[in-house]
Parts: sequence; structure tokens; C-alpha cells
Amino acid sequence: MRKYLLRQTGSTGGPACPGNSVRSDDWLVRNLGKFSSDAPFSDLDTFYPNITSEIEVFTGHLSEETFQTLGALAVGLTPSVILSKADGQMLNRTLPVLSTIRGWSPAQASIIMKKLLQNGLQLTQARDVLALGTLVPGLPLSEMSRLNDDAVLQLAADENFINILQEAPEFLQQAFVHRILQSNEGKVFPRVPAGLASQIPLSQLLSSQMDFDEINKMLWTPAQAQVLFQAVLKSPLKYSQLSSSLLQGFSCGAANFLNQSQFAELIRVLASKHIRIDKSQLSCTAKRLKGFITPSDFEEYPADILLYMGMEKDLGPDNCEKYFRQMGRVHFDILKKEASKWKTLLGQAEHCLGISNASLSKKNLQILGTLSCTLNDSQIIKSDPYILQVLQHCSSFTASQVTAIQHRMEDIFGSPTTWTVGTLQEMGNLTSTLDSNILQRIPETLKTLFFPNFLSRLKIYNKEQFMYSLKQLRGPQRNKRDTTCHGVPLTADRVRKEKDMVAALYTSSSDLETCLPDSVLKNNLELFGNMEFEDALLQVLKMKLDKMLGVLPEDYLPLLGNIGKTYQPAEMAQWNITASDTLVGLLRGTSWLNHDEKVNAMVKQYLKGNRTGLGGIVLTALDPHVCALDDNLLQHLSPKDIRELTTPLDISRCSQRKKNLIYHQVKATVQEHQNTQNAYYQMLKSLLGGAPSEDLIQYAAGSPVMDLDTFTALNPKEVKKLSTQNLKDLLDVNLSELNTITEHPTVQAWVKAHTQSEVNAIGLKVTAGHPDPTPNGFFVLTSAPPVSRAEGVLMKEHTLQISYTIFLALWGVMISLGTS
Repeated sequence: MRKYLLRQTGSTGGPACPGNSVRSDDWLVRNLGKFSSDAPFSDLDTFYPNITSEIEVFTGHLSEETFQTLGALAVGLTPSVILSKADGQMLNRTLPVLSTIRGWSPAQASIIMKKLLQNGLQLTQARDVLALGTLVPGLPLSEMSRLNDDAVLQLAADENFINILQEAPEFLQQAFVHRILQSNEGKVFPRVPAGLASQIPLSQLLSSQMDFDEINKMLWTPAQAQVLFQAVLKSPLKYSQLSSSLLQGFSCGAANFLNQSQFAELIRVLASKHIRIDKSQLSCTAKRLKGFITPSDFEEYPADILLYMGMEKDLGPDNCEKYFRQMGRVHFDILKKEASKWKTLLGQAEHCLGISNASLSKKNLQILGTLSCTLNDSQIIKSDPYILQVLQHCSSFTASQVTAIQHRMEDIFGSPTTWTVGTLQEMGNLTSTLDSNILQRIPETLKTLFFPNFLSRLKIYNKEQFMYSLKQLRGPQRNKRDTTCHGVPLTADRVRKEKDMVAALYTSSSDLETCLPDSVLKNNLELFGNMEFEDALLQVLKMKLDKMLGVLPEDYLPLLGNIGKTYQPAEMAQWNITASDTLVGLLRGTSWLNHDEKVNAMVKQYLKGNRTGLGGIVLTALDPHVCALDDNLLQHLSPKDIRELTTPLDISRCSQRKKNLIYHQVKATVQEHQNTQNAYYQMLKSLLGGAPSEDLIQYAAGSPVMDLDTFTALNPKEVKKLSTQNLKDLLDVNLSELNTITEHPTVQAWVKAHTQSEVNAIGLKVTAGHPDPTPNGFFVLTSAPPVSRAEGVLMKEHTLQISYTIFLALWGVMISLGTS
């Protein structure tokens, strides 16, 4: 961009014509506008990184002309720059332009909306909201709640508004759906747009007036589909007519009323529509289909289920290759979990395909598919080069596999010193396996060109591999502190182009401190907050922010991201968290795992504004951290808040006391649905760790076919109170799986509380905690305790006396019988 401008002016100092009175920033804007009008829209992303830095240099503020001239390029302005350089009154006048620009991030749109509202913008009618256009994702939650019922229903019927809202953060979609439901007089489905159905609370999914055709058109989350699934299966719709969105809710418990033939048909439909069955349901599905699937029709069923079937022993030579081609479609995470199965399976596949050595042909690799992810280092090294294509589908590798993959890549692509961007692109996902030794041999310019975008994609799809790559990209760390920047100074351009690579290139606290200008951090705060810096470097960023801003203003808090974790509860207690948007932004900006005190501090700050509850939107955002709340904060989980939840709460990290408390609070809000047994169970499944035994017995009556993950999360003290029949009803075909986890505390608690015959009755191969009671009419012979010599002589004399007495009595009986 700067080179383009230099060509237009011949200098860096301003307009080419001497004596021109136009301000330099206006001149820059016109040139940027000319450039943007010359550039095809598809190329604009290339130039975004340059825009803000140029405007930072030439302007102290953003003007109407800035936005009018920039047009689509305005989305290159960072949220921080808009926050510090845009005036609210000016933005109000520029709204007709701003509302048509596509590509605003939620943070950009949010800041613009706040400034607009602070400077007199009124949103009372539907037309006012529609006039916001592409800025809708920035609507504050408070404004959404103020809309009247008529405005809400008009907006719900506007297709363009709904399309834009679907690009907004989920919490804003949730707020809008909540307002629709409030305006709907109890009718849930008809008014909620299909694309926003995922925001309907679980507690409001069931209705006596369910329109199954309408439900079938809507887009559901897996949790919602699980609640609806049994009712849908009992509807007039055929399995093949059910949408993929609903079919993802499949569970063995919901389908337990189907006969064998119906169940098999349902599973075939899932396979034909490429619906992935949840891994917790694979074992029970395979058990129900045992003996039903034949070698002639196995291709009609999902590969993941076949892994649990063990059919490979019964296959003839004609079906062998077809079977393993189907098995090659097993999802890698399932394969990885069932190590004992795939090791056996791979050996059988090698026998079937006639593989006699470590070298696999391209055809064999194509047949094996995902099974190739289990090949050992020798096979990876010696097989056809196509192996690198097949391994693209594996999400993780062992250390020996990584070494072998690196060996093959150097063998095929040559020395890393000669690699190009094209080479790395051809490696695809396997680029994430490169270790620091190889990465240090790749030219720095090449790494800078390739890795920023590669890391951005990897961060979304495989966070574990992203963190590994980032660690390998980091060079040797220097611990010595000084005031000289030893690296390349960070500019706004570099930050926006290199993205997460910045966190790999700057590993020394002193380098980051000296190489990062305060203004670059402030104007790119959201970008730095999203980077995965190590803790020591995050502290550097915090220190700089504290120096510039002191106590952080509320508008900056949602931009903090990972930097937020560096603040202590005492510092958070000074934050001004007045809006639920602010708290949700903080909670969603980073992972707060193991930062319970900080989560509590932020929530307390939010509740200081005389609020009576958290609200369903905040509670949904708190879900991963609900266990972090102390008892006082948990009291704010009102029935109203809980009814607005759109996802099941995760209480796996809670203490048993908190599990019990949360379970009973949520149960009270959905108890009206207990007659719809499976749906009621699905609503509470993630909370059953807090359920008492009497409730578990109630769920067992509905035959939920509980999976092992849910069972092992139950309270052992409550599980031990269950009878053998309760366990059979609760687990159904999964009962035999308990033998794979006999050492688990939940299983042990039940075993120790029951007798051997009870343990045997459910097929558990372990020793019980109690012996079986003696049947009526039988004596139990026990060994006598040892006696002294004197006691032995006395006992002997008494025994002789007793024997003599018995003999005389028997003699008398015999004489009397003979006389008679």
C-alpha cells in the first residue's frame, strides 16, 4: 500500500504538489479510496493489514470522508482504532455508509453500535433496527431486550435481517430468540426462524402441539435433537424423511421401543445420510445389531459401528477387500480410542490383502484409509509415497510416527532449505508435525509467508496440533533482560500479516517489551489478545496496558482475550462491568480453566448493579465455568435463568455438594416434562452426577440405555443403593461393558455394597463386598477357635458322657420298637 502511495506522490511527506492546503490524512484517504476502487473485491484481504497503520500515521481521528472513501476497506480498521479515533456523532451521520459495508467483525460492529447509541441513536421500531444493516451483529443485549413484541415479530419475518443475525455472536442470537418466545404466547416453533432454532432453550422444546413437519425444517444442535428424538421417531414421518439435523440426536435409549428390523432400518438411514453416531452410542448400537448384519449387507451400515461388531472373522474372500475398504472410513478419534480393536483389525487386514512386508502399495493404502493412521514407523517409511496423502486424515501421531513422517517428507521433498510455499502446501496438515530441528532449516522468509495463515486454520480445527506447531516454531529463548530490541521491531503491518506467528517469533520477555511500541499494542489489542503467548509474555502485554490505560475502561475488556487471565481478582474488582455483553465477551475470550477465583471476581463485579440474577445468556456463557462459582453466586441460578439455557450445563469439575445443588435446581425447572421419559432424561443427563438414587431408579424405568461415561459420572454413594434390576434397566445392553471398568470407583462402590450372587447376576467377574446369606433350613459350619490343654481334657470327658447318654437313649428306642 505504501509503495502504491509513493508511486502516486514520489515522497513520504504528503501531497506531490507543493503548497497544497489539503490535510495529509484527507489526501491519504482519497488515495486509498482510489486504490480500493481499482482493486477487485476478492483481493481486498491482501491490503487490510496496511490500512490501519497508514491511517494511524496520517490521522488523529476518523472522519466521515474516511469511511465514505474507504468503503469496503473500512473493515481493515481494528476495533481499538475505531474505539479511540471514531466520534459517535460522526458515526451517526455516516450510518447509511457503515450499514452497507460487509465484513465487520462482532467487535468492530459492537464498538460502532455503542458509539451510535451513546450519541442519540434510537431503536424503537423494526425499521430502526433494519436500518443498521450489516451492523446488526453489534447490537447490545440491552437494546434487544427493549424491543417491543411487534418489532420483534416483524424482524423475525425479515429474511435479510435473519441472515445477518446468523453471523452475529451466539449470545445475541439467543437474546433475539428469547424475545420471540416471550412474544409468542407459548407457541415455540412457528415464529422462530429455522436458522435460529439452535437458540431455543432445552426446557421449551417439548409441546403438546408439536408440528413435526415444521420441526423437520429447523436446524438443531445435537443436544436439542437428543431431547426431540424419541418424539420424532414416534411421529408419522418416515426415517428417510427426517432431516440430518434431527437424525444427529440418535441414541439407543430413544430408539429402545423399535423392533430389530425397525432399528436396523434407522441405522441404515443414518449411514445413507452420513450422520455420525455419537461415540457413546456405538457400542450399544453394535450390540443391538449383533447377528442382524450379514456379510452381504455390511456396506449399508456406518463404518464406526462395524468396528464394534467383530465381523471380520466371518468374512469370505469375496467380501474381505470390500469390508476393509468400508473399515477404512472409521473416524480417527474412534479408532484411536479403541486401540485393542484396531491393532487386531490391522493384522487381519494385512492377511486379507496379502501384505507380507512393511511396504504397502498405493492400492492397499487407499483400501485401508483411516486404518493407515495406525501404521508403524517402518511401514510409513517403506510404503508408497501416497502414504503422505492418507495420513492427512489423522489428527494425531505417536512420536515414532512423527519421526517416520519427517523422514518421508525429506525423502520426497528434499532438504528443508530448498522448500517453497508450494512444497509446504503440498504437505498439507502434515506440516504441523515438523519439529524445531527441521523448522530452523527452513528460510525465515518462507516461514513468514506460509505459517501465519496455516496456523490460523490449524487453530480452529486442531488446537492441540496448533500448540505443538507454535512450540516448535519458537526459537531458542533468551532470559537476559536489557533495553535493546534484538529482533525486528513490531509494526502494525507485521502484527496483522504474521498473526499467531508473532507469538512464536517473540519468546523473550525483554525482546517483546522493547520491540513492541505501546501504540501498536493498543491499536491491535484484540489481535494480541487472541495470540497464544506464553504466560511471561502475556504479563509484558498487561504491564504495557496498565501503563497506558490504568484501570481498563469497560469497552476494552471484551478485547483482552488471553491477556485477561493475567489480571488478579483484586484488579478485576476495579473493573466496571455494567453490560452483560462485557461479561460474556470476557468469558468467551479465553479459557478460564483453573482460574476459578477470577471467574468469581468478574461475576461479582457484574452483579454489583443490583441485579437479581445472572440471566440465561450469561449462564450459558458461564457453562464451562459454572463449577467455579462459589455457593453465594450459585444462589443466583434462578429458575428463570435456568429455563433460558440453550445447552446442558457441564458440572464434571464441580464438588459433589455443588453437583447436588445444581442438579436439583435444574430438575425443578424441567420436572413438568418427566412423563416424556427419554426427553426428560436427555435434559438432565449431563447433571446426573448430582442425582439421588430414587431419581436414578425413576430414569431406569424409562430404559435410557445409559452410556459408561454418564454412569461413571454418577455419585458412587447413590449408585451403591441401586438393585441389580435397577442397573439392568439403567444400562440395558451396556451392562456387560462394566467388566471393562471394574476398578472404577463407581463400579467398586456398587460391588462392595452387594452380595456375590447379585454381582454374578449382572455378569460382573469380580468378588463382591458381602457373602451370600444362608438359605433357610441350613446350618453354617464354622471352624472352632483353638482351645487350651486343660479345656481339651474337660471337653473330651463331656463328649464321652454325652455319647454314653445318646447310646442309652437309642438302645431304649430299639428295645421298644422290638417289643411292639
